[in-house]
Amino acid sequence: MLELACDALALLVTMAALALSTFAGALHYHQFGEPARMAREAGLSAIMVGGVVLCVLSAVRTVRREIESQTVHMALAHSLSRASFLCAKVAGVVLAYLVFFATVLANSIVAVRGSVLGAEAAHGGVARVWGPSLAVGVASMLLPVVAAAVLNRFFRMRFVRCANILMLAVSLAGVFYRMDASLVAGEVGIALALVPPAVFFAALAAALAVRFEANAAAAISFAVVALALPAFGAHYLADAVSGGAGAPWAFVAATYAAAAPLVAAALVAGARVFNSREM
Repeated sequence: MLELACDALALLVTMAALALSTFAGALHYHQFGEPARMAREAGLSAIMVGGVVLCVLSAVRTVRREIESQTVHMALAHSLSRASFLCAKVAGVVLAYLVFFATVLANSIVAVRGSVLGAEAAHGGVARVWGPSLAVGVASMLLPVVAAAVLNRFFRMRFVRCANILMLAVSLAGVFYRMDASLVAGEVGIALALVPPAVFFAALAAALAVRFEANAAAAISFAVVALALPAFGAHYLADAVSGGAGAPWAFVAATYAAAAPLVAAALVAGARVFNSREM
């Protein structure tokens, strides 16, 4: 996880997801449906697309790096099975993904709250973005980068790791400004359903990376993602919390239950290929 936290890929994907969550939601003042809908769907899209991209590329890179550099022998020289090694790599990717997930989700909550407040502040005119929420979204992208650059320059701290941590801190801090507990619970509920697909693709990419080169493993993983895109529509439950409805916790539980055997199957298949591979 710490290795991936220092990878520029994680920073770039997070910044792109934050930009989508922040600025796409700002288009709500053109009156495309309910004020908060576009902000909510932009946040969910950022979490889903960015999360899958991050998990696939991170899993492929971290597994292939160990195999191609032969450092995998050092790990397996201890009392560690190849299956445990693969599972540990996937666990590290998932932990790095959860940092991304929390960062973008917090930013999305701020954007949705800003859309609601902007609509409430409109008195017969066109609803606009609530200024403080947009400022928090922009700050979550710019301030961490500037602060990380200063820490790297004067204290020799790792730029990417500091930027990722500070992005999470700034995004979470924005949630507590004029926080709406019911809105937070609803947004968290629908966003949690996006975690299992990302975990599955992390496991699939890691399993493929054991057998194939990095480019081939990533290509196959994204091909599976493309085939699964029609099913992703069920995870964008923007209507679930519209009008004050509660979070779909039963659906979230069903999503995790359905994903568990798929993740296990990917890991088992990857472990078998790994065990049969000559190192």
